[in-house]
Amino acid sequence: MRARTCLGAAGLALLTALSFDAAPAAAWTRPGHMVIAAIAFDALEVRDPAVIDRVVAVLDSHPDRGAFEVAEDRSEGRERALRLMMECARWPDDARLTGYDQPSWHLELKPIVRTEDPPANAPAPDVAMDGVEAFALNARVMANRAATPAQRAVALCWVMHLAGDVHQPLHTAQLFSSQYPESDKAGSQQFVIDPVTGRPETLHWFWDDAVHRAGDIGSVRARAIELERRLPRTVLAPGVAHAVAANYSDWAEESRALAASRVYASGPVGGPSAKQAKALPPGYAEEAAAVAEARAALAGYRLSDLLREAFDR
Repeated sequence: MRARTCLGAAGLALLTALSFDAAPAAAWTRPGHMVIAAIAFDALEVRDPAVIDRVVAVLDSHPDRGAFEVAEDRSEGRERALRLMMECARWPDDARLTGYDQPSWHLELKPIVRTEDPPANAPAPDVAMDGVEAFALNARVMANRAATPAQRAVALCWVMHLAGDVHQPLHTAQLFSSQYPESDKAGSQQFVIDPVTGRPETLHWFWDDAVHRAGDIGSVRARAIELERRLPRTVLAPGVAHAVAANYSDWAEESRALAASRVYASGPVGGPSAKQAKALPPGYAEEAAAVAEARAALAGYRLSDLLREAFDR
């Protein structure tokens, strides 16, 4: 099912009665999405704190109350607001295998063909994933005061989540080669040895993990502050200088360029199964971490701008 960008009754209903499309990959891990939300929160706190109050007012109507009550615990004030925003950003992953799940929304894949070792048949120009349409639909519902509070809250969480997803290179591209004539499924068919755990995992999951691995509030908060210090908005200024409206496609193209130049620069790096997982090439993990950190920080600043545009009135 392709997402629609109109806002008729069917479009709004789509947000509360979602179907189960198959997709080849997940998102940044939940801690990664929480870090991005914390960066956005801090940026709003400095530039337009009233937007945070409006965001929280919408989230208080989220229909999946249990997840948010667990996240906020007994916190109050700004701490509660931060926790709600972090849960909002990760919620589409928390809602997997429920009626809110929409797997294909997390991706907008196009092929990267290994010219030195191409597949026998040229791949299709893209894959029927719904990232662009889903982002547009949810951004409009989020800002639409004619929508119900619950619909706006669900849409807000999808916007926060998808704004993070699109900055992960393997949410926008997949490799085609003689070894992967039907693609490596955005890295999900390549297996590498995790340099942290020593266990096999998919290349996609390795990149998902690259921002942050621990989900406790304290470590997420510390990681966000660290990235803000090392990668402040001024350092990433070219990436946040333009208007945010309708820029999902631009952000996806940035990520695809990184997939070509960083993720897949040397072709397949993994093996075809967990038993055949390969150690990453020297320097690959360090370069992946640097790319992921910059993308996460940029996603946080852009998300803050997007929320200001939607709620600053």
